[in-house]
Amino acid sequence: MKIPECSTVQLVFDEGIGFLELNSPPSNTMTLEFFREFASLIGFMRDQQEFKALIISGHGRHFSAGADVPVLLKEILEKTETDKAGRLAGVPEFLSNNYKSLLMLENLNIPVISAIRGVCLGSALELALFSHFRLCGEEAVFGLPEASFNLVPGLGGIYKLCCISGQATALVRVLKGSTFTAEDALKYNIVDKIVPKKALMNSALAFAREVMQDFKVEKRRLYIKKYLS
Repeated sequence: MKIPECSTVQLVFDEGIGFLELNSPPSNTMTLEFFREFASLIGFMRDQQEFKALIISGHGRHFSAGADVPVLLKEILEKTETDKAGRLAGVPEFLSNNYKSLLMLENLNIPVISAIRGVCLGSALELALFSHFRLCGEEAVFGLPEASFNLVPGLGGIYKLCCISGQATALVRVLKGSTFTAEDALKYNIVDKIVPKKALMNSALAFAREVMQDFKVEKRRLYIKKYLS
């Protein structure tokens, strides 16, 4: 099995488990190149039988500060389609493709675990919401700051947050755009467990080994109660 080489995200395979690391420190910004490489790696994993679990993390101190906002705004302005009256006529193709890559992640038939430390903002939080399980360090900081840039979360994060936290919480988090703590994330069901920062990867690995043998996504809550409570 030859894993594709990428520059902004790296995939390592060890004893049945894939370790996918966002790799643009210090903030692991999610650029257009990142999304292309991410989609490529998830497509690769989908076609391999050897993978039994996937752990997603960020290189260094942070999971990710989210998208490269100036580039994102430029792409949206250049590629958003409008009709003759100036009304929105279509979503930029790159946004649709990015959303499809998160759906592909969610539809992997293996447990997908996000191990979050440092900041997890914007499209990074949307990515984590498409994971099956989310663990975080005590110092983790979350947020959907798109409203402060005159944007909204565009990768399915609003829908996922409504399903996970309820419509009222999702509305407040999206419209305020402010950050919130790991404790708040646990209260909103955005993360399944808070662990000491230094124990985060070991905890994610131990959990992956517990659930990868007979994983079924419909048993998600049962796994959380049994192994993370």
